[in-house]
Amino acid sequence: MTSQVTKLLLPHRFQKIGWWMILPFSFLLILNTYFDFSPEILNFQFETGKLFDFLGENFTDEIALIGIFISLFFIAFSKEKNEDEYIQKLRLDSLLIACYFNTFILIIGTIFLYGFAYLEFMGYNMFTIQVIFIIRFRWVLWQQNKFVNLAEG
Repeated sequence: MTSQVTKLLLPHRFQKIGWWMILPFSFLLILNTYFDFSPEILNFQFETGKLFDFLGENFTDEIALIGIFISLFFIAFSKEKNEDEYIQKLRLDSLLIACYFNTFILIIGTIFLYGFAYLEFMGYNMFTIQVIFIIRFRWVLWQQNKFVNLAEG
């Protein structure tokens, strides 16, 4: 019997696509943020009106951020090869822990960071829920598989 959660998850192949995408987009974001890398091919010159004015804008950082968001989404919300009730419970627990950590990190950052440092912190904080979810979920899965392999061997 397939549960509602399993129906909402992406197919397993998206997880592999996400892992392949995360490195180049992360590298592109680091190059753009810290080394001012902005390829000319990503320069756009068009005017859409007073609200959105893109004259001479380079979209390297936007493309890198969107690529990272999509990569993390694919990794976090794709089915496992053997998706069962235990995996679903593990997903829910990992998501709850990620939300707790994200709230704690937000509070600490708000107390100790000001000005541009706070803005930069909030920019990176966009990724924390997904990253913490993936780390915790993968860690518990790895621990469980290690335990099962020890019990079988």
